[in-house]
Amino acid sequence: MIAADPPRYPVESRRKHEQGTVVLLVILGTDGKVADISISRSSGFDRLDKAALSAVRHWKWSPTRRDGAPVMVRGLVEIPFVLQT
Repeated sequence: MIAADPPRYPVESRRKHEQGTVVLLVILGTDGKVADISISRSSGFDRLDKAALSAVRHWKWSPTRRDGAPVMVRGLVEIPFVLQT
């Protein structure tokens, strides 16, 4: 991972005490940037899902290489939203 700003907890979700984990299916391009992203498992709250998508869409990884050449890869990213008391 090269760059990853954490998602912001939506204010309205905090007010409503919404918590959950979003699981995202991420496809990384040969440059290490997100080429495609989708929700594999919802948190159950649209605001949390959107916050996770918005943040992870801008993350960047070191390119994955096979036989010295960069390749596209896919994987799952879990984003937990947990309110601290």
